[in-house]
Amino acid sequence: MAIERRPLNESQQRADQYNTQLSTVGKLSSSLSALQTALTGLSSGRFLQVFKATVSDASMGAVSTTSGGSSGTYQIDVKNLATSRQLVFDQVGTSTITDPKAAISGAPDSISFQVNGKTQTVTLRSKPDDVVSLQTINDKINAAGIGINASVVQNGSQYKLVLGSVESGLDNQFKIVAGSNSSDSGGTSGSTLASLSQSATAGTESRDASNASLTVNGVAISAGSNKVTSAVAGVEIDLYKAGSFTVSLSPDSAGVAKNLQSFVDAYNQVIGDVKAARSGALKGNASILDIQGKLQQVLATPVAGVDPVNSIAYLSQAGISLQKDGTLKLDQTAFNDAMKKDKQAVVNLFGNASNTGFAQRFNLEVNGMLDPKGVIETSKATIRTKVSTETQLQSSLQSRLDTKQAQLIRQYTALNKTLAEMQSGSSSLFNLISSK
Repeated sequence: MAIERRPLNESQQRADQYNTQLSTVGKLSSSLSALQTALTGLSSGRFLQVFKATVSDASMGAVSTTSGGSSGTYQIDVKNLATSRQLVFDQVGTSTITDPKAAISGAPDSISFQVNGKTQTVTLRSKPDDVVSLQTINDKINAAGIGINASVVQNGSQYKLVLGSVESGLDNQFKIVAGSNSSDSGGTSGSTLASLSQSATAGTESRDASNASLTVNGVAISAGSNKVTSAVAGVEIDLYKAGSFTVSLSPDSAGVAKNLQSFVDAYNQVIGDVKAARSGALKGNASILDIQGKLQQVLATPVAGVDPVNSIAYLSQAGISLQKDGTLKLDQTAFNDAMKKDKQAVVNLFGNASNTGFAQRFNLEVNGMLDPKGVIETSKATIRTKVSTETQLQSSLQSRLDTKQAQLIRQYTALNKTLAEMQSGSSSLFNLISSK
């Protein structure tokens, strides 16, 4: 059957080759998508809006940069921090709680809270004989995940239930809205919860929710969190305590270089994948191999309407040069020099209102390659058709082999039967002759 199996083996080998080609095209697709992602910030100019932020007093707060912003120094004056509402319950009626697991007389089957304007119910008793205690109320509230943290605190022989909003600020404060023997005074004292009440001490240990109150360069700001994201563009400020400090933003050349290097690395990955395809599975696929040519054509074309002698019209004039092996290389010093010479020209080099910037044209080219009718998807479709053809052929060949094998087995069985009959007859004849 080895000879008969040869066509099937050859078809399987071709299918393996096609699947390898499909994998290679898939890798190219991924690297082109990564290049497209790297181009996004370049075309908009956001890659240049990278700053480093410092705070004058680390004990007052911390800063981190996001995106956007502008250089400058900002005076921050914090009047008060944002706080979350906290209620402390330390009595049943007028009696202190000495056993957190003891049943609470008159406790309801459920209690309801309002958090962020939404009413949510916590079931305390699923069955009539379930015990409702300080500890079970604590556990049920925490398990409900409704934006309220509960904790049981021991002070000597006395136990207290402390409820607090997970998030700070007025918008995140909770309110008790339902449950037998449950009420909300709206303040720090006078509330009840499932027959639990507050002593005068518990009232002083409770607190109202509040927003952070601060000014930035004299402009008043109210924030529901101590992580303030809207006070200074491009900066998140973590407030630690009331007081004054300054936040300074300055250009981050290392951050800009990182953004540019991400583009260079993504471009070089595409070139590397094209080269691997050229020497491997897609050696004869001209359309795939043309990817490098199309990208290099973009590199060779200056920004329309820009004088390459007196301005910056090529990437190489901003420190991004084409190497002999087809890859790009970033010269950070040359880029910094170009920025000092004419920052707006560098911005225009990557993206502009006429959509003739390098990042914009690269993006247009890559979009075409990744389009459903582009080189990547059409190549995938062609290869998948070849794989499907081989799969159908293999099914047909296997069916023929199975039929041939069954036929040979039947012939072999019949031959064995004939040989056995002949051997039996020969033995009988031999015995007959021997007996005479």
